[in-house]
Amino acid sequence: MRVVSGILWLAFFCSAGFVAGAHLPQIGRHHDIVGLDAGVAVFLAATLLGWLPGVRRERPEGWGLVQAFWLVAGFVIMQLAGALGCALAIKAIVWLAVRAGLPPPPAHESVLATVVAGYLTSALWSFWYIGRLGPARVQDGAATGIAWRRAAGGAYATAVLFAALIIVTVVILVHVFPPNMAAVRNMPSAKVFGAPGWPAAILVLLAVFLAPPVEEYVFRGGVFAALASRVSPLWAGVITTAVFMAVHAPEKIYYPAGFIDVGLMAAAAAWMRVKFGSIRPGILLHVLYNAGLLFAAGTLA
Repeated sequence: MRVVSGILWLAFFCSAGFVAGAHLPQIGRHHDIVGLDAGVAVFLAATLLGWLPGVRRERPEGWGLVQAFWLVAGFVIMQLAGALGCALAIKAIVWLAVRAGLPPPPAHESVLATVVAGYLTSALWSFWYIGRLGPARVQDGAATGIAWRRAAGGAYATAVLFAALIIVTVVILVHVFPPNMAAVRNMPSAKVFGAPGWPAAILVLLAVFLAPPVEEYVFRGGVFAALASRVSPLWAGVITTAVFMAVHAPEKIYYPAGFIDVGLMAAAAAWMRVKFGSIRPGILLHVLYNAGLLFAAGTLA
C-alpha cells in the first residue's frame, strides 16, 4: 500500500510541477521540465520528512546502516530541493519584475540566495533527523553516540595543529599541482566571491562558520554513529571519510588534487571524534581548514 500511495503522490507532484513550470515562461526554454524536476524534489523531501499520508511509516528503530544512508541522501536531496525551490522562486520574481518594468536582481545575488537556501534547508532537515534520537544519545561520547559534547582543552590544541599541517599540505599541493584558474573562476561560487559588497561576505560566513558545525554534526556525528553501530570505529571512519569526499566532489572536480586535503581533514576529524569522544574539536579543525582554503584561494586570485 505504501508503494501504491507513493506512486500516486509522485504523479501528483510531477503533474503540479509540470503545470506550474509551464506557466512561468521566463524560467527558460525547458521550463516545463524544470517544473517537473521541482515536483520530484518536493516529493522526495516530503517522503523523507514523513509528511505524506499513506507513505510514512512509524519511526525507525535503532540507528544503523539504513539511517546512515538516509541521512546522507537526505542531506544531499534537501540541499538540492532547497536550492531548486529558491531558484524557481527567483525565476518567478524575475518574470514579475520584467512584466512590471523593474530591473531583475544581479546574477551573483541570485546564486548566493540559492546556495544559502539549499544549505539551510539541508541543515534544518539533518538536525531534525538526528535530533529524534534524543538528548542522551546526541550527547553520548561513545562511538555509537553523536558526541555533541565538550572535550578537553588539549583536544582543541590538537585540532589547531592538524589544521596547520593540512593547510601547509594545501600550499604544497597548489605549488606542485597548480589549479586551472580559468576553470575555477567560472564556478558559480567563485563568481560570488569575486563580486563586490555583501554577497561575498555572506558566502564566507557560510563556508567558515555555518558549514563546519553542520557537516561535522552530520558526518562525524550522525553518519559515524550509525556506521559504528554495525562496524568497527575504524571502518566507520574510513567509510565516513570516503562519503564526505564524494559529497564534496563538485567542489573539487576542477582540481582533483584537492581530494587529498579534504580527505586528510575528514580523516583527522574522525580520529579526534574517537580519541576525544567529541565532534567539537573536529568542528574547530573544519573551521580553520575552510578559512585556510579561502585565504589560499585569495592569494591565487
